[in-house]
Amino acid sequence: MKTATLPGGRLRLTRSVLGALCMGAAVLGVPQQVTAESVDSELLLMVDSTQRGLNNRDFDALMDSYADAFSSASVMNSIQSGSYGRIAVSLVFFGNANTQVVGIPWMSIGSAAEAQTFADILRAINRPASPGSIQIDSALLAAIPLFGTETGAGSNGYESTAQIVEFAAASTPAGNSTAGVAAARNQALASGVDVINSIAVGNQAGNIASYFTNNVIGGQTGGVVASSSSSALNGNLSTFLSSQVSGQVGAGAAASLSAVPEPSPLLALVFGFGLLCLRRQRIVG
Repeated sequence: MKTATLPGGRLRLTRSVLGALCMGAAVLGVPQQVTAESVDSELLLMVDSTQRGLNNRDFDALMDSYADAFSSASVMNSIQSGSYGRIAVSLVFFGNANTQVVGIPWMSIGSAAEAQTFADILRAINRPASPGSIQIDSALLAAIPLFGTETGAGSNGYESTAQIVEFAAASTPAGNSTAGVAAARNQALASGVDVINSIAVGNQAGNIASYFTNNVIGGQTGGVVASSSSSALNGNLSTFLSSQVSGQVGAGAAASLSAVPEPSPLLALVFGFGLLCLRRQRIVG
């Protein structure tokens, strides 16, 4: 005989409801904490800030070209091709061992308006003073915690499938020193950075690209292997950077699309109610 209509049965059913709801709440993580924003990739732009690398005119040209790149349709198409249709991007200036300065904190880009805001900041930004030559190992070690939880640090407000570092360099370390560079690169990759790319600019771009190829770049994401490219500081730089940024963002979007999604809140509720149904059948069956 079924006992669902008996007072005791109703009491047991009420407890089972509470138990299932509690289980669902546990899966959901209630009480819920404020979560980081999900984006397809986090792109960290590391820009050479030394006078040895770029004079003031060339620095302005580089920032204007980056601004044009992020305003371009090709970059926006790549951004919007991922699972979330958004990226997080930040810019850090690097120079000597004491110069790693955040020029633009992490911000989310998923629309033309947001891309234009980032471009406007790029055009208006001033670089910090950094005498001497660049030190790549210091720059890499400073970059690692900026990605937040993906590299074992505190949250930076974003979570993504692909963490990308892109160096824009117009010089190499004094004497082309390699001391500590490979170790820092390996540490960055082991910590969770997916790929380290470089763009060499200026009159010595070819030699700079060769240095970064041999000592700095590494990793891969979205099936795209790290690379080092070069370009002169001329009228074609904007188009060149647009192509480079678009390719890197596209690789991050591809990685995001192929990633296994985490359990959703809806799935957690279904799981909880599934337990409820099992419990109820044992009572009334």
